[in-house]
Amino acid sequence: MDLGLKDAAALVTGGSSGIGRATAIAYGREGARVAITYNSRKDAAETVAEEIEAAGGAAYVVPMDLSAPETIAAAVASVVEHWGGLDAVVANAVDWGPHDGRTEKIEDASPEWWTAIVRANLEGNMHLAQQVAPALRRSAHGRLVLVSTDLAERGMGGGAWAYGAAKAGLHGLAASLQHDLGADGVLVNVVLPGITLENGAHRIIPRDALDRITAGFTARHLPDVSEIADAILFLTSPRTRAVQGELLHVTGGQLIPA
Repeated sequence: MDLGLKDAAALVTGGSSGIGRATAIAYGREGARVAITYNSRKDAAETVAEEIEAAGGAAYVVPMDLSAPETIAAAVASVVEHWGGLDAVVANAVDWGPHDGRTEKIEDASPEWWTAIVRANLEGNMHLAQQVAPALRRSAHGRLVLVSTDLAERGMGGGAWAYGAAKAGLHGLAASLQHDLGADGVLVNVVLPGITLENGAHRIIPRDALDRITAGFTARHLPDVSEIADAILFLTSPRTRAVQGELLHVTGGQLIPA
């Protein structure tokens, strides 16, 4: 299916690996002009840029740190100048916070750790939306997708509550942005991945355990990063005209009760 993204100007934050990489390359296959951001892995981002161009697109790489608003403004300004505008923005970058700050119990967590994660993952994406808004409003088919997580709804132990809360905040942000940006024809949606594979595998979960987990979902299938990318491309394409303010779950369906 031709999604109408040829020559579209796209920005994928956190595009050096995982879902961001798969999405950026998928845009390349559509013939889009794709900018990706990286925080610390410039070499990985440049490799992805080569993959975008090999797939048929044009690539541009810029640094950005979700926790530093000035770098967000600089990255967006650079991309807008380089491409002459923006048609699609995928807010995919994530900041997990320092691993040594995670605690099992909320009463043991430091306010500094909590604040850093929320500011990066919620406030950082608010700053991103703020910076890309003018260019998206000027586009004939401006699209913004915020990448969340199913942890924002189902939760998880082990200190994931700060990250889950920050991502849940994106749902509220999108609910209001659809009214603001929608007035100028921009569509704003949220994609919620769950357990996501890369090349059919998971970097932490062993294969035998993964098979058992997969069987516990109603689709009997867990999505690969390429399937998350497919959902994002659909939502950011001109073919999508009436999907607005939605939370799209790409998770393998519901968990089957034990």
